[in-house]
Order: sequence, then structure tokens, then C-alpha cells
Amino acid sequence: MRPSLKYWIFILGIASIIFGVILASVAGSWLTLTPDEQSVVAGLTARILPFPLMGAFVLVAVIGGLVSLLFRYYIIPILQMAESTQLISLVNPDYRIQPTGAREVARLAEVINTTADAYQKLRTEVDATIRSAQADLKEERNRFAALMSELPAGVLVCNTDGQILLYNQQAQTLLHPPNRGKISEAGEGGWIGLGRSVFGVLQREPIVHGLKLLRQAVSMGQAAPTTRFMMTLTGGRCLRVTMAPVFSFRCEVHEECLQCERRQMTGLVLTLEDMTPRIEADTRRDMLVQSMTGELQAGLEEIRRSTVSLLAETELKPEQLKGYRTIIDVVSSSLQQQVAQARDEYALHLQALSKDEDVLAENLLEVVRRNIGERMAVVVECRADNKLWLKLDSYAMVQAITQLAGLLKSHASLAELRIRLYRSGEETATLDIAWPDCPAPAELIATWQELPLTSDTRGGILSIGDLMARIGGAITADCSAHQSCRGVRIDFSTMPALIRDDLAPPQGPRPVYYEFDLFNQRGLRELGKQPLRKLTYVVFDTETTGLNPSQGDEIIQIGAVRIVNGRILEDEVIDQLIDPKRSVPEVSVAIHGITPDMVAGQPTIEQVLPHFHRFVEGAVLVAHNAAFDMRCLQLKERQTGVRFDNPVLDTLLLSSVIHPHQETHSLEGIAKRLSLTIVGRHTALGDALVTAEVLLKLIPLLESRGIVTLEDALAASINSPYARLNYT
Repeated sequence: MRPSLKYWIFILGIASIIFGVILASVAGSWLTLTPDEQSVVAGLTARILPFPLMGAFVLVAVIGGLVSLLFRYYIIPILQMAESTQLISLVNPDYRIQPTGAREVARLAEVINTTADAYQKLRTEVDATIRSAQADLKEERNRFAALMSELPAGVLVCNTDGQILLYNQQAQTLLHPPNRGKISEAGEGGWIGLGRSVFGVLQREPIVHGLKLLRQAVSMGQAAPTTRFMMTLTGGRCLRVTMAPVFSFRCEVHEECLQCERRQMTGLVLTLEDMTPRIEADTRRDMLVQSMTGELQAGLEEIRRSTVSLLAETELKPEQLKGYRTIIDVVSSSLQQQVAQARDEYALHLQALSKDEDVLAENLLEVVRRNIGERMAVVVECRADNKLWLKLDSYAMVQAITQLAGLLKSHASLAELRIRLYRSGEETATLDIAWPDCPAPAELIATWQELPLTSDTRGGILSIGDLMARIGGAITADCSAHQSCRGVRIDFSTMPALIRDDLAPPQGPRPVYYEFDLFNQRGLRELGKQPLRKLTYVVFDTETTGLNPSQGDEIIQIGAVRIVNGRILEDEVIDQLIDPKRSVPEVSVAIHGITPDMVAGQPTIEQVLPHFHRFVEGAVLVAHNAAFDMRCLQLKERQTGVRFDNPVLDTLLLSSVIHPHQETHSLEGIAKRLSLTIVGRHTALGDALVTAEVLLKLIPLLESRGIVTLEDALAASINSPYARLNYT
């Protein structure tokens, strides 16, 4: 409630009391008179009544003047002084109170300013001590960041709820859409960022399954368990993921000792390896082998014919002898070059070690389908049992099936391949590969089983037959009596009994981006109960063609930045111009400087809002005068197919709650009170960054008033007089 309103309520109350006392006195006197006396008094009313009324008005005016002076020189300055003192003690030590009001109040302001000077001096000394104490910690963090940035693999660390705590540049390159903060074609994947869910960028099922395996291993006492699995990303890329647990140690009191440490899994480390280039390189290798097969056969036939001729004819003319020798020399030289080339190609691949890993059957077949279908123009029909997990070297298996398809393509004109992977027993699975329309000779299947595929730990060459023998599997060809084959069957084990699904889990701008406080967050299940300091925010702002969105004004720019655990992540932003498909008035250009030429050809609102919606998932939206920005978004719900149902905080309302007696709550006015510098005013990202800084300064002021959680802040905002603002 504003001081002026309090003042008028006070004056009206005093006036009501005075007039009430006068009327009560007159009524009491009137009732004590006899009828004759009342008749006499009634005749004198016109002469007597004006004087008490005039006195009452004079008294009200005098009291009103005194109250006005009281508000002007004492009450309002003291209220403003209280708000300013909060600013000094909580967010802006440089702020000083301007002495106003009565001499006593001005003197109090001078005393507070003197105390603030002493407080600032003490705080400077304490800050210097803290900076000195944190120097070693910062150096260690820098070493850690440098180390992580040099790792060749992508690294993600998340808590057991899937919130991302750390990621390095390599992980960002693998998982983040290109042109961060801009709209990319197709919008591959989700957003990688601190506090975001890892399930937004990686498939949920393999990670949840891997977490079960790690928990089981920990419960059985394994010191450093790991699990590996393969998954595909949008766009056909294939990742090999190695997952390991992160432990914390908690102290518990026991009878036999004062304290002991208990290990508890609190997070996961995921290393990411992009297998797509390797698979593509092996495909090129297979194509080389296939092309060489024909060339070698033709060359050997020529050498054989020449040799037979030399042996059969005892007497040859010099010209004939020279011709045969030339043929043998040229062909053998060509074969030697081809073998050398093949040896160089294979040298790049035979260093790979066999790696057994946990892989979901449907993921394995999806990689096979993409690999064969896109590179050999073969239609691949795949079927897999739901939630069938395998324990095998998925990379080698993909290469083996691809090799088979390559042989069938070159020898039998393969056009369609049918693959089925199903559970054939409690701990066994069967892979059926069929090509019913192009029978192949049994010798081809035998050749395939002996083709070099990978190498073992000693460098020995392994074939698909060797790999199956090592894991207790078997390959059976589906051949007729005439040795014409239309398919193969591969039987192998699924998962060891220890890690079957039916086992219950136990009870219970920088190169690296990390936020380990998120280890203690348990997701967003009770968002309203979470402290304001611990929430994840997306602070945003829009620029428009005008101030009447319901009358056709359009958004032409969106800027946004994320805040995680009280830290502005300036590397996780959106700064996007939007083509409004209409003119931009000059009066609007004069404010934000965005001309029609700047927005022409930019993405439309239908492209931008789904992208922005993914960016704000799981966060609290924040804006200054949010009613306008949210109205702009709401009017586009039907057109874009996205709805923003995130909780919303408004820094305008929060400022009016904290400082109800200040004259302005504009973004410039708040920034000035909080000693913040505005850069890029009336640009969407510039205003969003300033609003983010304002929010972080307001949080301790809100806490000083008992507004600690999101629920508290929303309830307080509703009671602000500015909450009545709306835009149509």
C-alpha cells in the first residue's frame, strides 16, 4: 500500500471520528430535552449548527496538516530509510541514504551512512581474506577444467536423478545443437546444460538400465563397477557410452567405533565416444575388400592362364614368351599394390579390442538398418523383442552383419534383408538374418564366417565365427539340399543371471562446465517448496513490433539466459531475431533499433517458440513486467503448438514487494538502486541479462522478509498492486 493511500485513509478516519463525536453529542443532548425544549432548539438550529460544523472542519484540516507533516518529515523518510538500509546491508554496500525529512531523521540517516562506511571497510577486509583463501581452490579448479578439456572423449556427470552437473567441450560438441543460442535446422536433440536432465539429450532406457546394473554391482561390493552400452542419436549418429558411479562418503556412529564411512552412490560419470566415423571407415574398408575380390580373381585367372600356357607349350617363340612374362609381371605388380593398400586400410582397424557391452536389441538393429540401408541401398526390415538386453561387442556385431550384406550384395544382387532379434530362452537370444529373394551359395556363408573382423588383446585376427565361439554362440546357415542358402541363424547368450532385469535394485566461456551443488538436488518434484537460491531459472525478454499483441503486434526478438544455483550461465543463452511477416513501425525501431532488413529472412515464430520451449524445460521463467511477455507467448500457443506452463516470476512485482515506498520500479530504476550497469537496453538479450542480475540481487532481500521458497515468492507477487496489470 502506497504512503498517499495510507495518508488519505488516516485523514478519513480522523474526520469520521470527529464528525461522529459531534453527531453523537448532538443526538445525546437532543434526547435529554423535553418536547417544548426541542421545539425551541429546533428553531435555533440554523443559528447554532454552522459553528460546530465549522469547528469540526477546521479541526480536521489542522489534524490533516499535522498528519501530512508527520508523513512527509517522519513516516515516509523512515520507511524509505529502512528500505535503503536493507539495500546497504544485503546487496549494495556502496549505496548511501540521502538525508531527508526532519532534522532528527536526517541525523539518523547520517549515522546510518557512517555505520555503512565502517561496514564497507570491514567487508572489504573480509573479502580480501576470502579471496586469498580461495586462490588455491581456484587454481585447483582451473587445473581440473584444463584436464577435462584435454580429454579426447566427451564427459558428462549427473546425479542419480539425471540432472547434469558437469560436461566438457567434447560432450557439448557431440550432443549440443550447432549454433548455440540460434535456431538450427531440425533442432537435433535437446539442450545440454547444468541442471538440465540428461534424458533430454540421451535415451532414457539404456541409462536407467545401466544405473540398475551399477547399483547391483555396488551392493555386491565391487569397488569400481562400470557398464557400457550403445545408443543412437537424432541424425543417425551412434554413441558408445561408458558409465561409472560417483560415490560420496557419509559418517555414521556405531557402538564399536565413534565414526566410520559409508559409501553411497550419488551420481554417474558418462564418457561418450562417437562411433559413427569408425563405422563409416569400416564400411569403406568392406567396400574395398569387395572391389578387390573381383579384381584379384581376374588377375589371378590371367596369371594362371599365362602359367598354364608356359607349362603346356615346350617351345615358345621369343615374342610369345615375352608376352606371357609381361602379363605375369604387370598383373602381379598390380596385385602387390592392391594387397599393400588393403594392408594399410586394415592396419587402421585391427587395433580395436573386443569390448563386451550392454546393448538394447532395438538400438543394435537400428544401427544395422541405418548402416546397411544408407550405404548399400538395401531395404532392411528389423524386428526386436521389447527390452531385450544383450551382452556382446556391438561394434563387431554391426560390422559382421554389414560384411554379410556386402557379400550378398556383390554375389547375389541383394535387395532386401530381414533381421529379427528375439529372446529364445531364459538367458539366450537368437538373431535371424534372411534374404529369401536371392539365394546364395553355402561357400559364401562359409567365407563370411572366416572374414577378418577385429583383433583380440594380443593382436590376433578374429572373425565372426571366432567371436561366436568365445561367447558360446553358434552360427547356423539356412541352406537347402542344393547348398543354396536363404538365411543364417545366430544363437548367443543375453545377459548373465546377475544382471537380469528381474533382479530388484538394492535399497537405498570455459572448457568445462560444472555445478556440483546439484548433487544434493532431487529433481523438480516439489518445485514450489524449493528455496529461491536453489532453483533453475530462465530469464527472458522479448522485443515486439508494438505494445498491442492482441491487435497484431508480433515478437521480433527473444533473448534468454539460464541461472543455475545462483550463477548466471552466460554460455547458455538464446539471442534470436524473428521474422514477424509484417512491417516494423518506425516508432518501434526507434526504441529497440531492430529494422525490417534485420528480421527479413530470419526464422519465423513457428520455428523459434518450439526451440525456446525446449530451452526452458524444467525451469522457472523470469521477466520484468512478465505480464506483457507471457501474453505475447500465450497468443501464439495455437499457432505454434507449444504451451508455456512453467512457473513465472516478475522482477517488477518482486521489487514492489520489497520496496513498496520507492517511487519507481522500472528496470532502470531497480538497476540504479542495486548498483547494476545496464548494457544493451532494449535488446532482448541485454534486458534479459540485466533482469537476471536484478533477480539475484532481489533474492537476499526477499529472504530478509521471510520470502524463501518459490511458493512464498508467487504468493507475495499476487499481493503486489502491480499484479493487476494485464495486456489484452
